[in-house]
Amino acid sequence: MEESIQKLLKLAKECLSIVDSSTLKDKEITMLIQSAMSDLERLKIDVKGHIEDNLVKNTIIIYVKAHFGDGDMDKRIEYLKRYKANLRELQFSEEYKVKGVDSNA
Repeated sequence: MEESIQKLLKLAKECLSIVDSSTLKDKEITMLIQSAMSDLERLKIDVKGHIEDNLVKNTIIIYVKAHFGDGDMDKRIEYLKRYKANLRELQFSEEYKVKGVDSNA
C-alpha cells in the first residue's frame, strides 16, 4: 500500500477513535480514503502534490468520517457540509489545481 495511504489510514483511525493495532476496518477506511482522493482528483485538485497539506488531509478525513459506519445521522450531515465547504475552498484556489488544466473546460 502506498505510503501516503498508510499515513492517512493511521490518521483516519485516530480521528475515528480506533486503536492503531486494530485492523478489522482497515479495508473499509482505505476504500473511503481512496474514494475521497478520487473525488478530489475528479475536481482537478492536485491531491498527490498536496498530500501533506493539512487542508487536503482534513478534507479526506472529513469524507471518511461522513461515510464510515452507521453513526449519528446529524453528525454525518454536518461532516458532509464541512466536506463540501472544503471542496469549494480547494476547487477555487489556484494553488491546489492540477497544473496545466483549464478550469473552464
